[in-house]
Amino acid sequence: MNLPENAAWITFTVLVYAGALNLYRSFNNTPLLHPVLSGSGVIMIILALTGVNYPRYSEGVAVLHKLLELATVAIAVPLYRERAKLKALAAPLILSICAATLVNLASVAVLALTLKLHAVSFASLMTKSVTTPVAIEISDLIGGNASLTAVIVINTGIIGAMFGPSLLRRIGITDPITTGIALGTVSHGVGTARAFQISAQAGAFAGLSMALSAIFTSLLLPGAFQRLFM
Repeated sequence: MNLPENAAWITFTVLVYAGALNLYRSFNNTPLLHPVLSGSGVIMIILALTGVNYPRYSEGVAVLHKLLELATVAIAVPLYRERAKLKALAAPLILSICAATLVNLASVAVLALTLKLHAVSFASLMTKSVTTPVAIEISDLIGGNASLTAVIVINTGIIGAMFGPSLLRRIGITDPITTGIALGTVSHGVGTARAFQISAQAGAFAGLSMALSAIFTSLLLPGAFQRLFM
């Protein structure tokens, strides 16, 4: 793919997201209009109408993938600014994310066993709340399918970002730190991006929670899954 075509796809993607974000804000952050969901839908429709396959589009927006990696690293900046609170909350934060990880894995296992899922589907579902690159690696270790894992993880993130904040408010949770921890632990990268829309503090703790949840899951899940189900 040549440079002008790459630039065209990058511009197109940015404009679609900007339009989706503006629409989302115009309707008071209505969950069903979350920009990741609506923007992705528009892009898929355009690709289908133009006959452009996903690998070609992905190559065209490769620069955005690199920028996403930089944005992930940049989460360290607001987190550093919250270092005093992080130090004060270190013990309860680690314990709560450990507990959340265990509850998440146990609930998914119960659901999968109840539905009598096939072993590959079972393994793929277990990593639903881990950020996509880590989830795919864990899924490979326990016999899951990378493509299915990616679909499950991305949809988990979108659903969490769509409905997580409003659900937390309904049960009386409005503290930005608590909200950020919940979104980062359950909805990984997309949830973290949503947390930053709430406040820099919520986003910082969401990013940390996303990372710790991925670490805890990668340490716990492969060994436990192999002992129990393989």
